[in-house]
Amino acid sequence: MGLFEYFKGYPERRRRQYFNQIFKDIKLQALDEAPPYYIGDIKISEFATLVVFKTLIPLNEWLNKQSVLQTYINAKILDIKQDKDDYQKVGLVIQDKPLAERIDWTDSYTNQGENVLNIGIGYYGIAGMNLDKYPHAFIAGETGGGKSNIQKCLINQALIKGYDVILIDFKRGVSFSEFSDYVEICYDYKSALKALGEMVTETTRRLDLFRKNKVDNINDYNRLGTDYPLRRIIVFIDELAELLKTRDRTLSNLLYDSLETLTRLSRAVGIHLIMGIQRPDSTIVNGQIKNNVSFRVCGRFVDKEPSRIMLGSDEASTLNNIKGRFIIKDDNLQEVQSFYYTGSHFPDRAHKADFEPVTRPIDDKMTDDNIIAAPEINVTVAPQMASEFDFDFSDIGKQEESL
Repeated sequence: MGLFEYFKGYPERRRRQYFNQIFKDIKLQALDEAPPYYIGDIKISEFATLVVFKTLIPLNEWLNKQSVLQTYINAKILDIKQDKDDYQKVGLVIQDKPLAERIDWTDSYTNQGENVLNIGIGYYGIAGMNLDKYPHAFIAGETGGGKSNIQKCLINQALIKGYDVILIDFKRGVSFSEFSDYVEICYDYKSALKALGEMVTETTRRLDLFRKNKVDNINDYNRLGTDYPLRRIIVFIDELAELLKTRDRTLSNLLYDSLETLTRLSRAVGIHLIMGIQRPDSTIVNGQIKNNVSFRVCGRFVDKEPSRIMLGSDEASTLNNIKGRFIIKDDNLQEVQSFYYTGSHFPDRAHKADFEPVTRPIDDKMTDDNIIAAPEINVTVAPQMASEFDFDFSDIGKQEESL
């Protein structure tokens, strides 16, 4: 048992004394020699605890002392955060136990209330991709690391939510065969270029529709109560390099132009790209596309360069060699164990013909025969854990006042 685990059994006064002594030993003190004042701790998941202090010590000094501090408490410090609303509050995110090495997917992990596709469980709870905030994603990882498995989980959730799904997979959809009756699969350049071109056209159509109705995004448009609400469309590309490796310069330019247009313009209209990459490099992930795809999921790489391209750091090269272990980059970096997809049951789910995107004129003149309703799927939802940790110290503040 580490010293930190042992200290959690102390009364609050003893905990404060415990940390005061450590801060004096490692010389982490303000100019008036006052050590950080222990306020309290919060269990943020089964894997981590947040320990909060009141302090006048700048955050960079905490970060400089991170290595020696975790040696003293004999526990891994996952992160050091400063409260966004009160700079005098600093929190240590301390690991209670390692992440699980396998978490089987069940449909109860689906986030039913928001436009979020969940990926796995990290130290802050369930981690997912919020489509309203991060419309496009890269999923990078070496063969066998779990990249396709993540895409299966995301496709499954997209179908549960009633989204339209298009899959571009030049391996003829072999890894995604159980979805073949429910999604449109493009096996070759001709069908892939056609699908991407249709998405560019649909993006333009939706933007014109928003302008006409004086709204900014798909959520606001659907809240107007129109008879023909728009469905989100997710385009999965199993291997981006395979799609872009063609030697036909004209075809290559058309593919790049379509991808760049979609990553730049389709954020608000509810059309999303989720692109798998086996080994990212600057010839595939060029500047324009990379700049417009801020959400990254990166598995372990032996060398550092792919990690730097995806995450802007070497962190993925230091991951444990565990299948399904990834680092997610959104506003921050966090390590997660992705869900292991074990299959689903679709007895009431519509077939792919029913999920083809509906192209409507701007004046919305359509007959009822042209409208396809998204299927209703009943799923028992588990309590949703926080996918983003906002470091709200309000409850701790109340503890502080009572001390």
